[in-house]
Amino acid sequence: MTSTALFRTQAEIARPRFERSGPISVDMSFGTISLRLTGALPSLEALWEELQAAAPCSSAQTYDWAKASARHLLGPEGREPVIAVACADDGRPLFLWPFEMAPAGMKVLRWLGQDQANYNMGLFAPEAAPKFTANDLSRLLAEVARETGAVAAILRAQPFSWDGMANPFAELPRRPTPSSGYAVTLGDFAALYEKRLSKRSRHALERNARKLAEAGPLEFGWAETRDQKLTLLDTLFAQKSRQFAAMGVKDIFDAHARAFYREVALLEGDNPSRVRLGYLKLGDTVLATFSGTICHKRLSAVLSSLAEGETQKQSPGALLLRHQIEEASRQGLAFYDIGVGAARHKDQWADQVQPLFDNFIAFKPHALLLTLPLAASAHLKRAIKSNRHLWLLVQRLRRRLLGRGAESSD
Repeated sequence: MTSTALFRTQAEIARPRFERSGPISVDMSFGTISLRLTGALPSLEALWEELQAAAPCSSAQTYDWAKASARHLLGPEGREPVIAVACADDGRPLFLWPFEMAPAGMKVLRWLGQDQANYNMGLFAPEAAPKFTANDLSRLLAEVARETGAVAAILRAQPFSWDGMANPFAELPRRPTPSSGYAVTLGDFAALYEKRLSKRSRHALERNARKLAEAGPLEFGWAETRDQKLTLLDTLFAQKSRQFAAMGVKDIFDAHARAFYREVALLEGDNPSRVRLGYLKLGDTVLATFSGTICHKRLSAVLSSLAEGETQKQSPGALLLRHQIEEASRQGLAFYDIGVGAARHKDQWADQVQPLFDNFIAFKPHALLLTLPLAASAHLKRAIKSNRHLWLLVQRLRRRLLGRGAESSD
């Protein structure tokens, strides 16, 4: 936690400091558009929800997700939302770009809540997205920077396309990210299961399911009531904390992140921002969790965890993943998105690999002191992750030096 978080009152956290700018007329290659900026999310609710229903996007670009991010993740750290909205001369919305920015120090634009998202992108009206050129985007970002005082934009983990629509930000200077996204195209589950998993892997899953069932009753399900959701989240956070400690990495679920996930988990109905909490239990013990959102017929996993102990030998996480993919197929969903980052279970299931890119943009010369090292770091990280032997070595060293087992190692 930064020192800012220790001294800002709740009233200060709730009060938006970036109020409103615009409308600004900006000449594009296809005509003049009207651009306005605001930090007041409630004023955009209707327009935002209209765009998110039409625009290809993930749950991380939806209104209630952004609202929860602003309340729990941005405010306590002294950051604030900066939302750019463009409309045609007839008033039709063309895009909504959800940014965040820290108003103190070097002001940098980032996608709102980008550290909690697998995929980041702007919301573009489908008919408008193909019109924007790289020069158009550069001009618009320069206007946003001028109005906000931003010196750079660090825009991470963006797909080149989403649900068939090309991402205009891919036309800007970019760097490939160290990791890609993985998704399963759903349909006939029996055919999918046989195609994606080898006969040996399928037999191993069935054998593991039988061994667990011999130990007690198995239950695959979703948390339904408020108490069930909060209890399962507490279990997930505890399991993740132990996993992170064993891996030698920082626990990302601090008090603010936990409050954020509680809010989006307690949303109701078909809200695309709602995190659905899935589990596999043996008796009363939660062996594994897989939780995700449903947006535009895509179930996207955003949280997962495993219990410690001997039951890990029976791969409860793999069993829960299989169950959820089968269930999503029966429900008529189009994709099960397993998230970003390579893993054996993703290689097994995924028939779609989504390359991602970052934009590191300096609006002022001195901002190159920030963007150039970040770009170099991302390039190095990608090189390491792309080399299987190097990446395994890094993971072993991290566990040995920082993991929980380091204290007892020779």
